[in-house]
Amino acid sequence: MAISGRTKGVALAATGATLWGINGAFADVVFSKYNAPVEWVVGTRLLIAGILILLYAKLILKQDVFSIFKSKKDTGMLFLFGLIGMIGCQYLFFLSIGTNGAGLATILQFTSPIFIYLYLVIKKEKSVFVKEVFYIMTTFLGVFLIVTRGNFSQLSVSPIGLIIGVGSAVGVAFYTLQPRRLLKAYGAPIITGWGMLIGGGAFQFIHPIWRPGFAVDFNVVLYMAFIIVVGTAIAFSCYLGSVNFIEASLSNILAAMEPLVANILTPLLLGQSWTLVQIAGILLVLISVILFANYGEKIRKKNTSIIVDS
Repeated sequence: MAISGRTKGVALAATGATLWGINGAFADVVFSKYNAPVEWVVGTRLLIAGILILLYAKLILKQDVFSIFKSKKDTGMLFLFGLIGMIGCQYLFFLSIGTNGAGLATILQFTSPIFIYLYLVIKKEKSVFVKEVFYIMTTFLGVFLIVTRGNFSQLSVSPIGLIIGVGSAVGVAFYTLQPRRLLKAYGAPIITGWGMLIGGGAFQFIHPIWRPGFAVDFNVVLYMAFIIVVGTAIAFSCYLGSVNFIEASLSNILAAMEPLVANILTPLLLGQSWTLVQIAGILLVLISVILFANYGEKIRKKNTSIIVDS
């Protein structure tokens, strides 16, 4: 039986977000145990992952990776994606962790589905459905419970911390929405690869790869290898590829798998334990995401039926 495009899209988005979650847990270890500078980790992972993806597109997929530069307009859009989308999505989130703490940073970044939903409604690409809004909010509540562990008293935020945190959410929204036309025209590997290479290249002026600023041992190399290849190159390609099959709002709501997986895996890596509140949050996220995906599929089939009947 052939797999539908929507099923492929959901699988790609969920896979990408899951790998991000594993990546986040590994990155947490690199930051907490080895005191690695955020700028070095972000710049290194983007730069090397971008090179690997472009090599894959050129050597394995036999794609013309320089084709996008034949259009000045598309080149400009690509640089916007790399410098604003990639950096906004990556660096602002890690900066938010340093300013607000991991829990609040995750919550603030996960407000991105709200920005995406509002954008699509304003642009009249999507109609407002009360159930979809409800599922977005319940998913957000689940993430809130997962990352806070029920201890809400620690969620104090400064004005600058709020700006950085919300900025990371806007960065995710921009990252998801802005390259949609480019992805359809050139494919996820080319756009993802160049976006990472551009973003990672910009970071070399801030914290170059050859000056890590901390002790790099064999374990760090293994962690970074996973972070770069699996948690960055493969994860980003899967997530961006999903936008070719499903709406951006669904791709982004499936990104709830990231904090879910990260908060399941991190305790195993750092010797921590889960609370009942976190377990309740995990169940709430899973149920809300499944209901959101199923409801969107019902609306799509209903609209298709109306078009066919007319």
